Amino acid sequence: MDKIGRYQILGLLGEGAMAKVYKAVDERIDRVVALKMLQFREGMTDEMIQQLKDRFVHEAKLAGKLTHPNIVTIFDAEEEDGVSYMAMEYVDGRTLESLIDGEGEMTVEQQINLMIQVCQGLDYAHKHDIIHRDIKPGNIILTTDEVPKIMDFGIAKISTSNTTVMGTILGTPGYMSPEQITGKSVDHRTDLFAAGAVFYEMLTKQKAFPGTSLTEIMYRVVSENPVPPFVSNSSIPEPLSDAVIRAMHKNPAERYQSGAEFAKRLIAIKEQLTHPDKTDNFKARGIRKDDWKSSIGQLFDNRIVGIISFVWAVLATFGWMYLLISGSGGGSRIAKRMSEERPASIVISMNVTDAEILIDGELFKADDAIFKLDSIGVGERRFVIRRENYRSYETAVVFGKGEFKRIDAKLELLPVEIPKGSDTSYISLKSNPDMVRVETSYGKFLGFTPIDSLAFPGGKYTLVFSKNSYATKKRDVALRKNKVTPIVQNLEKLRGMVSLTKMIPDNALLFVGGKRMAKIGRSNMYSVEVGDQVAVIKAEGYDDLTRQLPIRFGDTLSLSDSLRPQYGAVLVQSNPTGAEIFIDESDISVGKAPIYVPRLLANSHRLKAVYRNEKKSQFFKIEKNDTVITKVLFANPNGFLEITTEPAGAEIYLNTARDGDYKSPATRELRPGFYKVRLVHPQFKKFYEATIRVRPDAVSDITYKFEN
Repeated sequence: MDKIGRYQILGLLGEGAMAKVYKAVDERIDRVVALKMLQFREGMTDEMIQQLKDRFVHEAKLAGKLTHPNIVTIFDAEEEDGVSYMAMEYVDGRTLESLIDGEGEMTVEQQINLMIQVCQGLDYAHKHDIIHRDIKPGNIILTTDEVPKIMDFGIAKISTSNTTVMGTILGTPGYMSPEQITGKSVDHRTDLFAAGAVFYEMLTKQKAFPGTSLTEIMYRVVSENPVPPFVSNSSIPEPLSDAVIRAMHKNPAERYQSGAEFAKRLIAIKEQLTHPDKTDNFKARGIRKDDWKSSIGQLFDNRIVGIISFVWAVLATFGWMYLLISGSGGGSRIAKRMSEERPASIVISMNVTDAEILIDGELFKADDAIFKLDSIGVGERRFVIRRENYRSYETAVVFGKGEFKRIDAKLELLPVEIPKGSDTSYISLKSNPDMVRVETSYGKFLGFTPIDSLAFPGGKYTLVFSKNSYATKKRDVALRKNKVTPIVQNLEKLRGMVSLTKMIPDNALLFVGGKRMAKIGRSNMYSVEVGDQVAVIKAEGYDDLTRQLPIRFGDTLSLSDSLRPQYGAVLVQSNPTGAEIFIDESDISVGKAPIYVPRLLANSHRLKAVYRNEKKSQFFKIEKNDTVITKVLFANPNGFLEITTEPAGAEIYLNTARDGDYKSPATRELRPGFYKVRLVHPQFKKFYEATIRVRPDAVSDITYKFEN
């Protein structure tokens, strides 16, 4: 095709599954445009084609309302001779996806500037009540001047619309928000989540939510937080890292509430990076610009190095700095102010689950073996980790601004007092999982597993093994004098029930953590480990449904969703032709073969064909949006004779009789045997004659060129 409407096509720019994009010229105003033209795959039903056209018009209507330097402009949308197309702004550039994949490098400042513009484009769309819902690197194109433009509003929605169906998932999983993945109603903040994921990938060259399967990616989006960008790339400033992480918060209320707010934060970070002499002194350290002439302000006014160089001359100032770093007295309050913009943080891993943690005397109680503190003042901090029956763990850690530290605290189990007159025995305890609490039936605490050769009074005991979310186990042991008794105990996770008895279809299956769960008996009930589980409900011929399930011990969670059907089609042929065709268990014929049957559920089907007194049955499987061809071969099949002449239009005689009104070229279905074939053309005196054999379910051919 060289032209459509008033557009002269110059060449192909790209091709997707459902559309081609051409470079073209609007001959009316001599403007170069990108022409997006729908294409339909073979086998698509009329309904599928109409849905695609509706989506195409939907994109043109929504994006056509938007005029912004960071959004690709839609100029025109038309349909001609059954071909739908839209003319849009031609951008001579590359996608952000190609940039991330290695075609060129950008500095952190350049990347910030690019994302500021993306946020401004999104803010403009959101103010016009349009949510994109598929922000990803491939849908952002960069001009030669590195100006980003958002494109492809194909699955966008109007924010005031109530047409979103619960359980429906649209978008690209690695960039979709948790609420979008779980099929909940979404607002403009889902685009800000996606923008954060895109920015994360720009900065780190890694996916925010990596995975080798769709299920794994969705699980990470819903259940896991991404690794902070500065951990993957040490050149990324922590304020920028924090800004990206905030954009991808699981709770929409904790994200930026508008594209303008996200852009404003990035502008502030950019200013801090490009003018550190201004921002470090006043904002990052928590000291107001208006107070810069104060003695504290003068101290931090880019003269710390000079002050330290003349430390003997300014001993009093050095002493004040020591208080600041050590965290003593009023200095700790100043240190806290310094770290407000870029707080230090710490993670403490322990071999007990209920320790008390003192940080400079301030008490914190851990309710797990991992303790996290997201904000801690700069300077030296003293840690004391204690738990009854264990020797306290003490250490000191020096924190810089925005620094992340980790402590692995292994508390040593104190020896058990052996009463006078009692035998001394030893016990070693291991468990699956680790970190199981062990005590006697009368409440004597032994410790958390693993425990190696603990001295304990000899005798008979009932040990109790317990851990949150696991079923408690009891075990009788006999400890002998001077002997080591090794014990290995397995605990089972507590479980709740999930019922799919109200699901549509009724043969839906439950997958948790990528594994298919086993049904309980013949019911559609499943036993699932307690906790917040990401589940996928599947059925052959239907789209998967992902749900986050809060599983509680002893409770039954009943699901009553409907899965979205997938459809395909079948072309049924028979030999001999004309067989009556029945699909599945229906007693009503769909017609005679050859016949095209659209809109069949995308799974396995049973086909029954009847020709005269003969019946044939076979199975075929349909894939989503695909057309399968199946052929039924009866006991006495016909053969086929293909006749081609040059020129066309020769009359066909079989065994001296005129073969109806057939003229070449023609394909004739014939009973097997020998045939005398005569070809007579009205433009030539000579005719052609030959004897040919037609074999069962085979094709014989005649090709002849007439000459005078």
